[in-house]
Amino acid sequence: MTRRHISAKERLSIFTAAHGVCHICGGKIDAGREAWEVEHVLPLNMGGDDFGANLQPAHVSCHRRKSKADAVNDAKAKRQRQRTAGIPRQSRNPLPGSKRSNWKRTFSGWEKRK
Repeated sequence: MTRRHISAKERLSIFTAAHGVCHICGGKIDAGREAWEVEHVLPLNMGGDDFGANLQPAHVSCHRRKSKADAVNDAKAKRQRQRTAGIPRQSRNPLPGSKRSNWKRTFSGWEKRK
């Protein structure tokens, strides 16, 4: 899942193959005035690849919105994989004095575990 560098020549071929249309919103990209990015239709962490039809042009704002939604979906998929594998969900805030807490109760008060 390593990202590779996309050359200027390859960016141009991706842009012309899509006829300069953002694949997310369907709007025309004015390459001279608007910033655009090469976007993965299927994200790399969800099984997409770095070649061919998986690379499409997109407006920067459209790409940011889609990337934010992809991050949410990726986190959910990760939680589901862990639950299926039988890995228990970890609490973010364990109770002080519990096994997962760094604090323990002593006669002199609370102290941090070493």
